[in-house]
Amino acid sequence: MNFQDAATWVTNNKSIIKGYIHKYLKFSPYEESDYLREAFEAAMIATVRCQEKGIPFEAAFWVIFRSQINAITPHPDYTKGSNSVPSYCTDDPRLLFRVPYQHQQQPDIEGLYHYVSQLLTDKERTVLSLSLGLGDEGRLTLKEIAQRLGCVESNVRDILKRGLHRIHTMVRSGAITLPEFY
Repeated sequence: MNFQDAATWVTNNKSIIKGYIHKYLKFSPYEESDYLREAFEAAMIATVRCQEKGIPFEAAFWVIFRSQINAITPHPDYTKGSNSVPSYCTDDPRLLFRVPYQHQQQPDIEGLYHYVSQLLTDKERTVLSLSLGLGDEGRLTLKEIAQRLGCVESNVRDILKRGLHRIHTMVRSGAITLPEFY
């Protein structure tokens, strides 16, 4: 499948996609058109992934699409809300560009990974780097990591859990100290 076919597939399945995103609209600052843009982007990524991994396009699309919209949509149980201003809230363009506060800077995930990776086994290091998206292919799901390593998803979950627990224990005990901005 090429990119044009993927875009056509999204257009042809727009009603199914709209049905899926409907549950997100009630607590999200985004509009339906924002989610449809995410669907087109997910289709482009799925085109590449399905060719690389030999999996069906639809399966790749839904995994990527769900991951993307879960990442951009605030969780309904959290009260902090979203950092973005909905397009219908203001006409003042100055309010559309939010400058982050100093304490809200995102940590350097790759730097943090390299800082704590010495505590991990080789498998834990591999699984953590793939789940964080430090490779060229971006963040991989547990299922994708399991396929790559030739094991089952529960093994990957256990390896990741074990590695994160080890890091957590070392930080809590004071054996390692993370830099202040983390």
